[in-house]
Amino acid sequence: MRGKLKIFFGYAAGVGKTYEMLREAQEIKESGEDIVIGYIEPHARPETIALTKGLEKIELKTIRYKGSTFREFDIDKALIRKPKIILVDELAHTNGIGQRNRKRWQDIEELLAAGIDVYTTVNVQHIESLNDVVENITHISVRETIPDKIFDEAEKVEIVDIEPDELLNRFKSGKIYRIEQVKRALLNFFTRNNLYALREIALRRIADRVNYEVESGRLAKREITVIPASEQILACISPSPSSAKVIRTAARMAENYHSKFVVLYISTTKAENLSKEDKKRLNLNFSLAEKLGGEIAQLYGDNVADQIIQYAKFRNITKLVIGKNYKRSSKILHFYAKDVVDKLMDSNAYIDVYVIPNSLYKKKREKLIRKLNRWNNFSLKEISESILIIGIATGIAQIFDYMGLNDTNEIMILILGVIIVYIRTTGYFIGVIASIVGVLMFNFLFTEPKYSLEIYDKNYLITFTIMLIVAFIVGNLTNRIQKESNNSYTREKRTQTLYMVSSKLLSAVGASDVISIGIKYTSRLINRTVVAYLSEDNKLSASFVYNNKSENENEILNRDENAVAYWCLLNGKEAGKGTDTFYGAKGYYVPIKIQEKILGVIGVSCLQGFLEPEQKFIVQTITGQIAIALDREILSSEQETSKVQIERERLRSNLLRSISHDLRSPLAGIKGSISTILEKGKVISEKTKEELLNGIYDDTEWLIRLVENLLSMTKFDEGNMDIIRNMELVEEVVSEAVQRSSKYSKDHKIKVNVPEKIIMVPMDGNLIEQVIINLLDNAAKFSPKYSIIEIKVYESEEDVIFQVIDNGCGIEEKILSNIFERFFTNGSKISDSRRGVGLGLAICKSIVEAHGGKITAANKKGGGAIFTFNIPKKHENLKK
Repeated sequence: MRGKLKIFFGYAAGVGKTYEMLREAQEIKESGEDIVIGYIEPHARPETIALTKGLEKIELKTIRYKGSTFREFDIDKALIRKPKIILVDELAHTNGIGQRNRKRWQDIEELLAAGIDVYTTVNVQHIESLNDVVENITHISVRETIPDKIFDEAEKVEIVDIEPDELLNRFKSGKIYRIEQVKRALLNFFTRNNLYALREIALRRIADRVNYEVESGRLAKREITVIPASEQILACISPSPSSAKVIRTAARMAENYHSKFVVLYISTTKAENLSKEDKKRLNLNFSLAEKLGGEIAQLYGDNVADQIIQYAKFRNITKLVIGKNYKRSSKILHFYAKDVVDKLMDSNAYIDVYVIPNSLYKKKREKLIRKLNRWNNFSLKEISESILIIGIATGIAQIFDYMGLNDTNEIMILILGVIIVYIRTTGYFIGVIASIVGVLMFNFLFTEPKYSLEIYDKNYLITFTIMLIVAFIVGNLTNRIQKESNNSYTREKRTQTLYMVSSKLLSAVGASDVISIGIKYTSRLINRTVVAYLSEDNKLSASFVYNNKSENENEILNRDENAVAYWCLLNGKEAGKGTDTFYGAKGYYVPIKIQEKILGVIGVSCLQGFLEPEQKFIVQTITGQIAIALDREILSSEQETSKVQIERERLRSNLLRSISHDLRSPLAGIKGSISTILEKGKVISEKTKEELLNGIYDDTEWLIRLVENLLSMTKFDEGNMDIIRNMELVEEVVSEAVQRSSKYSKDHKIKVNVPEKIIMVPMDGNLIEQVIINLLDNAAKFSPKYSIIEIKVYESEEDVIFQVIDNGCGIEEKILSNIFERFFTNGSKISDSRRGVGLGLAICKSIVEAHGGKITAANKKGGGAIFTFNIPKKHENLKK
């Protein structure tokens, strides 16, 4: 059972959160509850320290880092102690280097998952969605934050509030910080205006929580009849620093409307040239969205506004949040060059668009060098190819000139050369230079005066200008189409691979096959080493690894990395590099999870750096498919087990029914005969007494054979039947079987036909004797008295064949295919009233097949039946 979280909430340090938490802890202790202190930050306040007396304290962990010593909360000791309630101060605290979790709220999540109730404290400025609001008020950036969901999902939130003026008096008297820190604090964060604003935000946050609880209660009691449709919020982001503010605004709106929000990023062809700084910022924006509980979506296309509108329609979005674009277009071109916000406003009539200004715009302008870097994306090979292409185009143009063709053809050839340069190169710089060189070459070689850059005919000025514009536009479009084509090819290949993964997983047999297929294609898609573990009784199985040749797999197959994977398995959460849990690991680990079942763990090497959002999406997608395939295998195994259990129950019922029916006759006969002998033994003749004793003996023999068959079948079902093969003489086995069956087949003549040649076969002699005895017994039951039953043995190239042939009534065609099934009987009575339970032939089949042979039955011409089985002459596991 999950523990409960109570938060003591305030608008600033010093309002008395820790004091109030300790005061309540003392009251709980007096009532006899098991409550301990995990971590308390007393700030050298005597009143607070006094309230800790009498409460058990968990010893803190000592961490040494760069010559300094720190004291941190020891989560492992807390989990071992496992009290009913634990106090852990400062929910938003960042743990020291070397701790398992980066943030203290993650420690508290582990405590709650272990069933421990937690009391903690936090201030309003530490709530993630309010972070930018607090920064705008105080002009101080607070880095230690908690996800809103931690606050929202708390069982109880108690606000600790005092007047700002009283709080300022506490500061000035040194009750909160040391005297030397007070002056600095009062000049920066703790100003009167700031405190009043923070207090209002905290009270509003609590009011929103109370309002949500009231509305939830009303809905639960059905006190309202009309429930309005929920708002759907979409936040549009980019690598811009202002996107963090967009995400937080969307999160606050979602909280106010009690709905979820989606974060959308449109990847354009320009996104392929993002700098490392932009990629890192984009990853941080995605991480922030995940932390605030948002859903992340990524689309591809150059028309950003159209992509946003289409996605908004698809998801039924009602409110759209986007950052302000500060790139100015000229007034003349403004009608044709509208920014994304204007296009969104013009393209829909039902979505509310919220535009978020960027207060950091002046600090974050792009530098000219960054733009040039996008253009200067070329290599020496591309320069050489471009020179060759322009040279060939110029040569062809000179041939046209020599042939006396119109100069229009020469212009087209040079433009074609420029287009080919654009196709063969990346970026725009070389293409622009090629366009200029093409114009200059036309002027130099084909206009009067030739071999000079002078121009006699002024009409050529327009020709040169148009030629340059056409070359640049066509080349630019060609370059963009090429990039879009490459992107489409990459996406198509990725989609095909994901489809292939899905298809392969559908045909996979067994958990090992599923895992092997999953990690192979994951590794190929993201070009990294991938490791996987299955869950075996809440422990990690042996590792499955698909190694990327450029990486050393031992880097993620050591003891430390296994510990991260094991934590991921136990907690069902992602961990490792790129997360806030075990962030120092060398791999990223995600659980193979379906519903609440944790089936295993997938780990991806991060030796090349953090996983990009798209790579992480691929890993999570394939992991989801692996989870479904593994769950299918588990269900299939459970169904197979259920079938076996059902079959066993059916056989058990048949056995009990058959035994209860067929044991009555021999037992009644034995009882009657013994009763007659005991009561009238002195009166009846010796001949009658002998007949009664022979009947008792026959019935007892029948019961013994029945028990032997039952024991043999039980051993076969449980897999305990040991087939011990020795080289046995066939003639001896047949002779022993005939001798053992002579007592109950005495009314028939048994004829044995065995070759004079000595035949030795690897077999279990006792079991094959049982087969022959059962077949002789069956033949005797359904053959007339004094008829001949023949046992015939002969060899083939690979087998020794045994046959039991009778002259009885034969086997009905309709039951011929069923006679070797368990508990199958034809329902007819035989002379001694013992029908049989239908196990004899089933035992024969099991024994013969265990020897690698096959048994069949057929009707003989002229009447009677033939039972045939074979034993292979060779066997690998022959006991010598």
